[in-house]
Amino acid sequence: MPFYEYQCEACGEKFSALLSISQRDEAEKTLPCPECGAVGPRRLMSSFAPCVSSSPGSSAPPPDCGGGG
Repeated sequence: MPFYEYQCEACGEKFSALLSISQRDEAEKTLPCPECGAVGPRRLMSSFAPCVSSSPGSSAPPPDCGGGG
């Protein structure tokens, strides 16, 4: 399940939620802000962190980057 990032329209708090794609749209209507409890946050565009080698000169990806074979 992916993490989605949100910002509360009432207080501006940024937070994330782990939701399945199939439940995301419905859950977003009632998702409460952890800071003030307001519902209906705005979904933010998420950035990602590319996998980079853990040691200079190494061509093998770090173990948690899914570089299996």
